Amino acid sequence: MKTLTVYLFLSLAVLLASCGENSESGKHSKVGDTTDVPEWLTGEDSIAYIENHTVKSPISVADLLGLAEVHTVEEYALNYENSYDAEEEYPEAGSVQVTPRDSAAMRLANRFMRMNCIVDMNGDANDKLQWALAVNAVLDTFRLSVPSAPYDSALFEIERVVAKFSSLSQMEMNFMSFIASSVDYYRTVEAYRQWLAEVPDELKTLAQEEYMAWHDLNAARFEFWRDVSYQQEWYSMKPMEIEIYYENLSSNRRAELELERGIILEGKPYRQKGKTVTAEQWEEWISEHSVPEDMEYLTEINSELIPSDSLVADHVNTLKSTFSRWLAARQAMASALPKERGISYDNLTADIYSRIIGKLEPIIIL
Repeated sequence: MKTLTVYLFLSLAVLLASCGENSESGKHSKVGDTTDVPEWLTGEDSIAYIENHTVKSPISVADLLGLAEVHTVEEYALNYENSYDAEEEYPEAGSVQVTPRDSAAMRLANRFMRMNCIVDMNGDANDKLQWALAVNAVLDTFRLSVPSAPYDSALFEIERVVAKFSSLSQMEMNFMSFIASSVDYYRTVEAYRQWLAEVPDELKTLAQEEYMAWHDLNAARFEFWRDVSYQQEWYSMKPMEIEIYYENLSSNRRAELELERGIILEGKPYRQKGKTVTAEQWEEWISEHSVPEDMEYLTEINSELIPSDSLVADHVNTLKSTFSRWLAARQAMASALPKERGISYDNLTADIYSRIIGKLEPIIIL
């Protein structure tokens, strides 16, 4: 089991690490028909590198579905029982049977994460909508190959198969939580895609502006936590806790979209649940989460965990600007609605704001 586990997690982890490395550079210039591949990248890694440098926004469903199946574990899994006796070397683990359903689920996991990697690195809010459509197509393919799987459980197959071959080390559990968070984020983008198709024509442009503003705010929050707050302290479960936090944010956004649908389409009233967050509270929250609590300790264990002043300032400015844009988009939507519906929409906006900085309990964890 150890060999397959390492292969599965390292293959996906290397894929995503390479994407992260490229995304941090911030350079997304268009390349020609050829691109120079670093000598240290070979085989499937070189394919991933080329795709990372050629698939650029605007990204279509065809672009994503046309990606190579980089780092696939399907063939390796099918030969697992014949090539490696896990029970002999790890008797405490017992024998793990790799089924055709496992193989199909692994292929689904690889395709899902590969598309996620590309669109996260090179895409914008509109590209994420194309990504949702591409994932839908991949899920349909999986359902055809595994008709025994319940229709609504295809996404759970990704988490199931990764967990099945995991040794449950902390590193693997952290990565499993990243996969779960990515799956939940897809569900939220897909919910937005369906909402944008359903919203009345006269409000469609405003709804699209709110979606794009939410997308940019969500990205800014993630980068803020990853590069600033995340580095304030370090312990082995920290990555898992961060991913669970973002998984919950995605679940909440879907629940909020349902409330918005009720307000806009059906005139359902919404009463504010928490107190309105003031500008001072917002500034205080940012300040508290962008300054390391124990500078001396962090310097002692690893000075690289301390974010630079310039990095903090850059992320704080981005967080504030994206928040202002999101708030303006929601105010525009509220103003376009009939009076009572606009009031309900404003009330919901105030509660979303309150949840962003932890002043209100989550709506629901799906």
